[in-house]
Formats: sequence, C-alpha cells, structure tokens
Amino acid sequence: MTPELSLRDAQHAILDRITILDPENIPLPRALGRISAVSLKSTIPKPAFDQSTRDGYAVAAVAANLPGRNDLVSFRLAGEVAAGDLDRLTVRRGEAVRIMTGAMLPVGTKRVVPCEACREGQGRVAMPATAFSEPCRFIRKRGSTLAAGRVLVSQGRSVRPDHLLSLGENNYTDLPVFRQPLVAVLCTGSELVVPGTPARRGQKISGNSLLLGGLLAECGAEPFDQGTVRDQVDDIAGALAACLAAQPQVILTTGGMGPGKYDLIEHVVDRLGGIVIYRGLQVRPGRATLFALLDNVLLFALPGPPPAVRLLFHELVAPALRKMQGRRRVYPRPVRARLTETVQVKKRGRLNLKGAVLSLERGLLRARPATATEAMNGILLLPAAGRRLEKGTAVTAHLVGRAAALF
Repeated sequence: MTPELSLRDAQHAILDRITILDPENIPLPRALGRISAVSLKSTIPKPAFDQSTRDGYAVAAVAANLPGRNDLVSFRLAGEVAAGDLDRLTVRRGEAVRIMTGAMLPVGTKRVVPCEACREGQGRVAMPATAFSEPCRFIRKRGSTLAAGRVLVSQGRSVRPDHLLSLGENNYTDLPVFRQPLVAVLCTGSELVVPGTPARRGQKISGNSLLLGGLLAECGAEPFDQGTVRDQVDDIAGALAACLAAQPQVILTTGGMGPGKYDLIEHVVDRLGGIVIYRGLQVRPGRATLFALLDNVLLFALPGPPPAVRLLFHELVAPALRKMQGRRRVYPRPVRARLTETVQVKKRGRLNLKGAVLSLERGLLRARPATATEAMNGILLLPAAGRRLEKGTAVTAHLVGRAAALF
C-alpha cells in the first residue's frame, strides 16, 4: 500500500500529472466563464476619435485680446455634427459648429462650450468670454480612456461580462479559449437508487451525481453522468470501462473506498491495470480516498458521504480541473477568519476539513461551520494539534465557489 500523504503533497502529486488542454475558438457570446488561451489586447483606441462629452458648440482658437469677462463672443454657425455622423466637418476661426454628446470633433476644434452657456440666433451663436479663460473641458481625446495594445483579458483569466463588453467594442467575434475537460461521474453502492425512484427499505436515494454535476459545471468542466452501479467487481469494472470509452479527461467515483468487504474500487482499479498514485490522506475526511491513472485518465475515488465528497472535490479535484483549463490560479485562496462559535476537532493528529459559511461583519471576516442543509462558501482548515477551538479563534479558511471569485 502507498503511504498516506498530506493534503499539500497530494495536491502536488495530482498537478504534476496534469496536462493543459488544447485551445479552441468559440464565438464571443459563448465565451463567458471560459479561460482565455492568450492575452487579448485592444485593437481600437477608446475613444476611437476626439469626441465631445457635452451637447454644445465646437469652436476653433480665438484671439488673445478677448473682450471683458462679462462680454459675449459671437461666432458664425457653420453646421452641425451628431453622434454617428461620418463626414468630418472643419471649423475655422470665427466659426462654431453645433455638436452633440459623443460626436466626432470637427477639424480645428480647440474647445467645446456647453449649449446651456450659449445663445443662438440668426445664424450665429454667442457665448461668454469666460468660457475661453477656463481650462479646456468637454473634449475626450482619442485613446484617452484606453490606448490600442492594452491587455483586455490576460491569458489564464476567466472571461467575465465586462470583458465581453470591451472585447466586443474591439471587434472581437471569436476567442481562443482552453477546452473544457470531460469528467465521467460514477456513483457506487448497491443501496443507491437515482432521484425520482421510490426508495425501498434498505435503499438510499443518491444525490452525489447531482452534487458533482453542479460542482463540475461551476469549475467549467463538462460532467458525464454514468449513473449508479452495484458493489460487484464485474459491475464496477464494466462501468469504468464504459467511462473510459467516452474518452474523458477525468473519472470521478464515489463510495467503495472503505475497509469493508464491498469497498471494491481499489481492487477494480488494480484489476484494470490502473496505477495508484496515493491511497488515503492525512486529512479528515480523506483516509478513504484514492488517486490513480487508468489508461492515462485521472481517476479520483472519493468517499460516499456527500459532505466528504464536496470537501475533497474542492481541495483535490477542482485544482486539477483549473490547471487543465489553463487557469493562472488553481488552488483555493486561503484567508484568515475568526470563529463565531466554538468548534470541536473530532480527529486529532490529522488536518480537519469542515464546510463553512464565511461572512463580512463590520469589515472583518467571520466563519462558522455550515449546517447539513446550508450551501457552504468556504472550508475551515482546522489544525491537527487542536481539539477545541474557542469562539473568536483565528483560523485559516479556503474560499470556494463564487466566494473565491471575490478576492
């Protein structure tokens, strides 16, 4: 048997065997949440031309010997330009052009004076002399917001809604992103029935496939549900062979990993010629888990209880899926939080993982164990040496799911 590994050593053993998937081009509207395979740069300066930021009048340079501050300066009205007009006018000394917000500045424009400061009539427009003594405002210069060549989305970053906006404004229609891993999910247990099936005495409705399907989708993977299988060697071997036939990058199994007579996953993996990388971790939960290569496909054998499944998925499986997709950050982000209640450590001598609910209270991060029916947003990493952690104790936690994207 292989020795039990620490959580960190297990994570390294997994990632050492990960190959980043090839990129593919997909239409921009479908790129949300996908991982960019290259750094995408701006191709068009923003704005693409000098433009007005107010409705008003564009004027050329004026003489230095302006009238007094209370006097008006009059210009001949030479035309109008609206947002979207393609023909570029020219404004000359002594002339003004009526201009709308977002419109391209006429050639020769030195200043835009807002319309509320002006008076128009009989083909002319008058504006206060003070408008020419103030700093030049209401003009947005070409490229002042974003110069061409600036990085919009870095390689290895997830494409977010704001990225779709900026990429679309730069005329991107499709993007190179890393492919999504296909993950086969197999739940073992003779007592299991699928949701929607009446459970007879001694049977249990299995929700692990639904749990893993959601977790996989949240990680950007494509789940492939192989259903449930009885605790029989031939049945499990046949189900794993069917998983391999789908050519996944990863196989996830739940159950069949204890010391009992019908815990058969390791036996079947060995029978199929799999290579076991580790069997068991110095973590609670984690003793009943296995990582192996089966025909060069990664196989994660997780325990059966859903709380253990979700904890070990976040700590072991999710980092592997992130690396496959070329993400720059693959491990859960650690944070420090203070407990809002006392927590018992059930197994001394092992790192204890516990699902948690983290929240910000008065600018401080707080944490408490999640109840059985709560959606957790973090994992508490409780030290092996502890037995009882009092309320107010500072602990390390990993952010998971959507909470991880906040930091």
